[in-house]
Amino acid sequence: MSRIGLAARALRLTISRTHADPTPDYDAASPSYDTYFSPVMGVHSLAALDEALITPGDDVLELACGTGHLTHEIVRRLGGRGSVRAVDKSPGMLAVARAKVEPEVQYSPELELSLEEGDMEEFLQSRPTASADLVVIGWAICYSKPARLLEQVKRVLRPGGQVVVIETRGDALKTLITQLEKVFAADPSLLTGLIRVSLPKDAATVARWFTKAGLTVDIQRDGHQVLPADTPEAALEWVQRSGAAAGFKDAVDQSREQYALDLIRSGLAEHVARHGSLELRHTFVVVTGRSPGIPRSTAAQGSSEAQRKGVGSA
Repeated sequence: MSRIGLAARALRLTISRTHADPTPDYDAASPSYDTYFSPVMGVHSLAALDEALITPGDDVLELACGTGHLTHEIVRRLGGRGSVRAVDKSPGMLAVARAKVEPEVQYSPELELSLEEGDMEEFLQSRPTASADLVVIGWAICYSKPARLLEQVKRVLRPGGQVVVIETRGDALKTLITQLEKVFAADPSLLTGLIRVSLPKDAATVARWFTKAGLTVDIQRDGHQVLPADTPEAALEWVQRSGAAAGFKDAVDQSREQYALDLIRSGLAEHVARHGSLELRHTFVVVTGRSPGIPRSTAAQGSSEAQRKGVGSA
């Protein structure tokens, strides 16, 4: 069948609201995530976090914390004071995060840690207005309606509070995605659910989301990472064990999942035969910004300075 057949199939699934849930893929990937994804892409996550100023005593929210790779680093930078409240939809990912992070805070009575299962937007809606100094969203804003989510981020941030986003770009893993589309176009019946993700075209796209939500933009940049997968077998193993294929399990006919994977593998092998190599590039964006206003730390410094100089005293 042609892409017309695939489009018709996708339209029917859209009308019936049959959407693929990425959670099963993340649950399946949770034991291997820190072996596959974190060593390759984690360095870029940490570099994004470096763009934010984290000081002891800050209140930090982390959306889609995964296995706690960034959570652990946030806890370290808080130096034993403040709070970290994180959320993720995957029970498997949260189990790994708890085992990794909770032991780090048990002897820090001035540091509050909360790791809970749930939806990002619902989590934000439950938080008080102007209650956070930093919101971190790692590899997950694509699973939301970004501008609406960022509006909630702006609401929960204190004046001058920061937000950090790192996300996969829409052209990531293009060679692999092309093969996947070919498989579904040849047999649309394999597609049983739509993977709904709002992957940005570039950093400028995310910056526009920030602006629409009323956040200022400090930094925006695009980047890429070549994956350590130079064979079709290694490529499929990486995307499945790293969570990069999130949604696939729930989007494909379960009785023919292996059949679909074999077709993708065959297509990748043909690509290698034609081009001589298989270079998978994970493109991504980093955007940071803040809520309008003066950060409380700056305001406090200004107040202390004024008192020191006797400004406003009787």
